[in-house]
Amino acid sequence: MKLVLFNAHDIVLFLTIYLCLLFALIATIGRRSYGWGNVWLGGFLLSQALMAFHILALWGEVFHGWVTGHVSWIFAVSELSMWLEGPLLLLYARSVLFTQGGFRRADWVLLAPFGLYLLFCLGALWQYTGESESPVLQFLRSDSVQFYEHFRNLVRAGFGVWALWTIKSYEPRLTDVYSNVDHLSFRWLKVLVVGFITLRLWSILYLTIYTGFNFVLGDGAIQKGDLDGVGIASNYGQLLLISGLLYYGFGVANGVHKVAHEVLEEVGRPNNEEERAPYTHEQVQRVSRYMTSARPYLNSNLKLEDLAAQVSVSPKLLSNLINREFECNFFEFVNRYRIAEVKQFLSDPGLKDQSVMDLAMRAGYNSKTTFNRLFKNDTGVTPTQFRKLDLPSEVLS
Repeated sequence: MKLVLFNAHDIVLFLTIYLCLLFALIATIGRRSYGWGNVWLGGFLLSQALMAFHILALWGEVFHGWVTGHVSWIFAVSELSMWLEGPLLLLYARSVLFTQGGFRRADWVLLAPFGLYLLFCLGALWQYTGESESPVLQFLRSDSVQFYEHFRNLVRAGFGVWALWTIKSYEPRLTDVYSNVDHLSFRWLKVLVVGFITLRLWSILYLTIYTGFNFVLGDGAIQKGDLDGVGIASNYGQLLLISGLLYYGFGVANGVHKVAHEVLEEVGRPNNEEERAPYTHEQVQRVSRYMTSARPYLNSNLKLEDLAAQVSVSPKLLSNLINREFECNFFEFVNRYRIAEVKQFLSDPGLKDQSVMDLAMRAGYNSKTTFNRLFKNDTGVTPTQFRKLDLPSEVLS
């Protein structure tokens, strides 16, 4: 058999299809305990597999003939995957950040791309009714398809921007709800989303060059085949993106301690006094007594919603109470108690054989860098220097 169906660059597409299908299966079936995050990840990976197959079927000369003769409907399915990849990426990014990663009532807007796809299908059916080939495939071969592709790629890139905005608007608010933030680095997620946006903009550039040259110089001045290098580079970039997503998506993302989206919305700093959650003097005293007696700050993963449940108030009320009565955010409030605990440890002769970091971890820290920075900001000296000082007991409190 001497018939060549694929070229060397197609191996990249086959590898992308294999990885995406394999890990989509693992995500949706083999790792159910991780909840909605892996459902959205599996859906996104499936969309990437269908997109890679779409490229093979549309541009592989011999393979294209086999697909159109046997499974021409696959073009309609792969086109749908391109419309849905953006919403799936956004839903996955949310599931990494928040505990409730399911589909909410307000998320119906994310189905807008599906509605646009249905309009596209209806238009293709109306335009190519009665033809023997698939209406979708005939439209993809038409001269006007590049304008459709421009719009589709802009929508895809737009969802990537939406996901990036969600991450960047979330990060500055971490200290309002977390007592330790060093383990909450979402740089990897931002890099992946930016990579997704870059690839979609790369596709827009490819089409812009094609349509622009033909508009200025006349139809046929440049063929899509003349820009094969741009498309091939996109395929390699897609494989790199998927590889990074698999590495971090199945590793780092599932180990992150998350906060409820509703809690983060609740504790957003109000614009006026009327929006502040009211509290009483008894509640202030209750929080202070609980911090001293129960020492919840020893839990390095303590979150605002955890402490709120322990002192029987709402997260919004507790956040407002801390902001106004103690003039700090949740992160600063909890770490004041941790610093005081460490100072007591360092001044205890019975603990002189224990390392500074061991004592810091006992007090609820899980990062040496953060501990040293906060300790020096509070005392003006390093923990080691502080240990050598002979201070009266009132300084230690």
